[in-house]
Amino acid sequence: MTGTKILRIISRLNIGGPAIHVTNLNYYLDKNYGYDSRLVYGSLATGEGSMEYLARTKKLKTIILPELGREINWRKDLKTFWQLYKILQREKPDIVHTHTAKAGAVGRLAAKLAGVKKVYHTFHGHVFHSYFGKFKTLAFIILEKILARFTTKIIAISAKQKAEIISYGVARPDKIAVIRLGFELNKLQPVKNYWHRKYKLAPQTILVGIVGRLTAVKNHEYFLEIAREVCRQNDNVRFIIIGGGELREQLIMSAKLKNLDGKVFFAGFLNDTKKIYSDLDIAALTSRNEGTPVTLIEAMACGKPAVSTNVGGVA
Repeated sequence: MTGTKILRIISRLNIGGPAIHVTNLNYYLDKNYGYDSRLVYGSLATGEGSMEYLARTKKLKTIILPELGREINWRKDLKTFWQLYKILQREKPDIVHTHTAKAGAVGRLAAKLAGVKKVYHTFHGHVFHSYFGKFKTLAFIILEKILARFTTKIIAISAKQKAEIISYGVARPDKIAVIRLGFELNKLQPVKNYWHRKYKLAPQTILVGIVGRLTAVKNHEYFLEIAREVCRQNDNVRFIIIGGGELREQLIMSAKLKNLDGKVFFAGFLNDTKKIYSDLDIAALTSRNEGTPVTLIEAMACGKPAVSTNVGGVA
């Protein structure tokens, strides 16, 4: 006899904490507690790095809907809604659990139409500021308020995030539960001197690294401004930007204009955490908006001090 059936829906498995979280949930809930989970996800946006390998290596049961991505496209979104409705009718899950804004909207609406009794949504961050313009942001807030009415429980990944969701009037406090992220910390065993060897740096060079998607909300431009100021005062510090995204070329040009050639390195996407945190002296985060940043927790688990803007679950 199979256990409780869960259909977990996320917009896409791009580089970031949500992809790690949902694949861990499906894997460990099924393995350790006897649940029967399916993971539904869509396609990546142009320039995004993929973490689909997490689903493959964990041998998860997956359903791919190419139209379910990040960008809003009413024709594709209506098609995705109908496809999800058909999937829900076929799979008949006991629980639907949605993640990220786009999947949370389409997935919960489809679950409502399909008559699913238990519907949960996890906020990994939120789009209530720093993502869009004033009117689009307001539209998202209104939509979330409507969706909350037929959501069994909203899950926030930190107490600070719960407070922010409440402050925007999305849901009552008793409808929001705080469930912190889980991590495979036993796999974080850094190798030695990876970055010093890769970039042929002197042993005494101090390394500051930032890990994340190269998107506006991560605010890498601020990281470059910090790098310029630090390098003016100490020529023994180097900066590493780990990750990919649509702003890569723009940030490379910005680094050149700031005379940071040879001082800031763009390492691209790296999926080996043993190398990522290898010989960093400091892990940085400059985001304008965050949920609970996985990269800082991983860095601290590797014994690295962290410096961050005062956002989301970091606060």
